[in-house]
Amino acid sequence: MRILSCDDVDCAWLYCDRTLQHLLKTFLDITLLKAGPEDLPQTTLVLVYAIALLILAFALSGALAPDSGNGNLAISFLVAVLSYVVYWIILLATGFANRMVPTIAAIMACGSILTILQSVVFVAMGMFVNAGTTATIAWLILIWAIPVKGNIIARAIGQHWYVGIAIAMSIFVMQNIVYVSLVSP
Repeated sequence: MRILSCDDVDCAWLYCDRTLQHLLKTFLDITLLKAGPEDLPQTTLVLVYAIALLILAFALSGALAPDSGNGNLAISFLVAVLSYVVYWIILLATGFANRMVPTIAAIMACGSILTILQSVVFVAMGMFVNAGTTATIAWLILIWAIPVKGNIIARAIGQHWYVGIAIAMSIFVMQNIVYVSLVSP
């Protein structure tokens, strides 16, 4: 009796599974400032995976925070897309448009990972500690996105990390201004 091996059957699913695990680990390393967008492959799979994480993060956030309302979730999505456009413009302006896919994918995926973590913190910690403590931890997770995105853009455009932090902070402020102006009547 002969045992089938990967050579005998189509093992594309196994390759895909390992690739997605590796991408997720790389995105987690970038979120922890251990890696940068240069550690991601220059393929559309990376961008598709990041978009899938973004959709998952928004769906999870909407499901776990029902008091935010669908309108606010749609506005949040619009503001996020606007920020990706601004990062893309920065890449174009600095002459690094060729790094668009891994950079935007890293910014998108890392922000999504932090959004998922923030949603889980709201639910998990909300059962055990008061709302103020939960909100503080969630806010700190949100603020961690600034150095993460700063690290990503700084490495993408070949600048010092403080230039990236300044860019990420500026975009964060712009996002908040646009969000508040769209949500307020």
